Amino acid sequence: MAQKFKKFLAVSCSHGHLADAKATRAVLEFKKRWKPDTTLHLGDAIDLAAFRAGAMRSPDSADRAASIAEDFNAGINFLRLLEPNVFFVGNHENRVYEHQYSPNAILAHCATSCLADLHQVCKDLRAEIVQYDIMKGWREFGGTLFGHGWMFNENAVRDHVEMMKKPIVIGHLHRVDRAAGRSVGAPVGWTIGCLANVDSMTYARRNRSITRWQHGIAWGEYNDHDCIVNVLSPTSSGEWRFPV
Repeated sequence: MAQKFKKFLAVSCSHGHLADAKATRAVLEFKKRWKPDTTLHLGDAIDLAAFRAGAMRSPDSADRAASIAEDFNAGINFLRLLEPNVFFVGNHENRVYEHQYSPNAILAHCATSCLADLHQVCKDLRAEIVQYDIMKGWREFGGTLFGHGWMFNENAVRDHVEMMKKPIVIGHLHRVDRAAGRSVGAPVGWTIGCLANVDSMTYARRNRSITRWQHGIAWGEYNDHDCIVNVLSPTSSGEWRFPV
């Protein structure tokens, strides 16, 4: 008996106060029209630059002065508008998990407060929180694994596929890419881009990989056995041409 397909929408890397307003508006409008059964935010909804390890080590880092409140509130507000069913902790949110037990009481208090608010928002939205774990931080829909992503290199999509031995959909890399694993059946992986304003992400300005960063989302359908993945980016002029 043929199984009914359900619709999904997946986004990633909106990065709090660095989110691109045009991109986030377009995605929210698309969700209204697409009406997905399952909405996924694959992580890095919040940037948390002030918690970055490099900022902690360097007293001269501009990130030390980055407003945690402005960034956190912007990220939380987008989550409330997006209303994900599943939220994946990304490497940026994981910074507060790591610092909640800091010997610095002020830092630990700030991290704990951020975590409490994040968990409350997900509770209000009835969204599952998937922890940042390279083996356990995945959820499967129709035989395809969705997660934030951990490796960061030119072959990262292929490497994730080969590690998990299944089709995968990740964020993390900020680029739109597709690669098949070098294994029997050649499972395919996708990275779906970001929703951040790339020009505002100054910490990566000397990184050549930034030339491939672009906006994007994944959408499609799944049942118990199959998952149809489509990845969409805006045109060169920044227009989103959604199919529905």
